[in-house]
Amino acid sequence: MTLALSVGLLGGLSIPAAATSFAESVNTEAVLQLVAEQTAGLPSGRTTYRTITDYNNEMLALSRQHPDLVKHITLPHKTRQGREVYGIEVTRDVNAADGKPVLFMMGIHHGNEWPSGEHTLEFAYDLVNNAGKDPKITRLLDQARVIFVPVVNVDGFMINRRTSCGLSPTCASSAGIDINRNYPFGWGSNAGSNATTRGPGPGSEPEVQNVMDLTTANQVTVLITNHTSGHTLLRPPLEKRAGDTPDEAVYAALTDAMAAKNGYTGMKSGFDYETTGETPDWSYYATRGLGFTFEIMKTQSTNNTYPEVIEDYLGTGRYEGKSNREAFMVALEYAADPAAHSVITGKAPKGAVLTITKDFDLWTAPIRQANNVIDPPQAVPTHLESKLVAPTNGKFTWHVNPSVRPAPAYTETGVIATGPGKFLQESWTLTCARPSGEVLETVHVTVDRGEQVDVRLQECKTRFNGNGPKN
Repeated sequence: MTLALSVGLLGGLSIPAAATSFAESVNTEAVLQLVAEQTAGLPSGRTTYRTITDYNNEMLALSRQHPDLVKHITLPHKTRQGREVYGIEVTRDVNAADGKPVLFMMGIHHGNEWPSGEHTLEFAYDLVNNAGKDPKITRLLDQARVIFVPVVNVDGFMINRRTSCGLSPTCASSAGIDINRNYPFGWGSNAGSNATTRGPGPGSEPEVQNVMDLTTANQVTVLITNHTSGHTLLRPPLEKRAGDTPDEAVYAALTDAMAAKNGYTGMKSGFDYETTGETPDWSYYATRGLGFTFEIMKTQSTNNTYPEVIEDYLGTGRYEGKSNREAFMVALEYAADPAAHSVITGKAPKGAVLTITKDFDLWTAPIRQANNVIDPPQAVPTHLESKLVAPTNGKFTWHVNPSVRPAPAYTETGVIATGPGKFLQESWTLTCARPSGEVLETVHVTVDRGEQVDVRLQECKTRFNGNGPKN
């Protein structure tokens, strides 16, 4: 647990193929005791970089030690090399379907950006350690759920390189995919990538599909993808020609609030350097949750840099008074704030399954091929779906992203900058069903940022109660 992470050690590690065998292999008390014996000021106490085994063992141990606060999750898609990707959820009564808004934080999209995973998991420890002790954290875990995936690109992390293995059975560097250029929205322009590193198609990589599945199935009101380095805090647009987002004023205000805490330079991503196919652009235009990239630390190298990991998280040493931890707290506050997203309330029969869905197309950029031929944009069908089970008293409060969608710059006909205030007046489709799946009522809910809508589900109540619940 205390060994420094070396390239040789990374290459020699393996992950058990099945989640059950992995879970059985972990001694929870031993893992947490070893973490506690570290001497640093980080929430976990670590003083050296984690291995993939450390990440996986610690997340499982936290879920076992705090079963009401931490839930261990296995993401749906294995990597190209067949490895599982794990995460945890943190909130009060973590196993309840409670309708809370979500902060989604992840690290190590790029396998050699080790500090990004460290800060991700340290913030999880921070919340867990202080739940029930710190009034602010206790309140926020009552109000919001936080999903953590510290290592998105497990294959790349194992061999300490930026890209994933892609389709290469030997993980050859020539076949590696930069998975943070593979997200569908705006994919294919080759800004910051090329016809190889962007991947064979929009959203083709399992690591990207994991992130998209988690985001579209949960009401992620704020998304943070941690990277290194440069001390910048980036928001869309990724390409200058795409123009400002429709929510630029809101985006800029939250950027400034977080940057005031960690001392990073807050800016539009395309004015740092231009790319497409990154997480925040896709997540914002798919869900209207605000997505950000944190470029952690000023040092890119991972050799002997763990003291800087600690200083940047805590706001000590060279970063005295400017703490990334405090910037994360601002993000969590915003994610939990009902005025920053939307709320659907109502009453449904006890045990009824409520589902909200939306379907629409996003678009790639005009696709630049290796021979510089430009192909037309490609449609990317996008499906959002979240579920909530009506509680014992039937009254529900569901924190959701707005149904009113930002007008995208990437379109069927090319890149057309839309600008602030341009939105598509769309609705959520809300169904009320028996646990068996039989839909009893369907309503359409139009709701914008900061709005609350009360839905009447009288038909569902009448039919559900009249015929009795069916299993």
